[in-house]
Amino acid sequence: MTTTFTPTTSTQKFSTIPVPKTCARCGQNFTASGREYLCQPCKTQTPKADPVPRLSFREKQIVQLIKQAKSNKEIAYELRLTVGTVKEYIYHIFRKLGVTNRTELALWGRDYAGELA
Repeated sequence: MTTTFTPTTSTQKFSTIPVPKTCARCGQNFTASGREYLCQPCKTQTPKADPVPRLSFREKQIVQLIKQAKSNKEIAYELRLTVGTVKEYIYHIFRKLGVTNRTELALWGRDYAGELA
């Protein structure tokens, strides 16, 4: 009886054997077949964001003035900035807080007044 050797090609796929692992995020045991470091529940969860993003001193000032219904021009005059700089600050504040307009920002400022002090 003769056995023949067939060379493997580089395109041939290898089956991987599931290996018990521990999740890097929650410590739960799970089985993985490859370079997986997170269990399935941790893969689908989004990381918890800071409930109240940190605003700089100047951003807090601008939120306070927007709560008072001041225009960009009035904010710029009061803080001795250019209107373009005020617009940039407002853009960054919107992104940090996840709001889309000045009204939402004013309501956020009302709800988190302690954070603006």
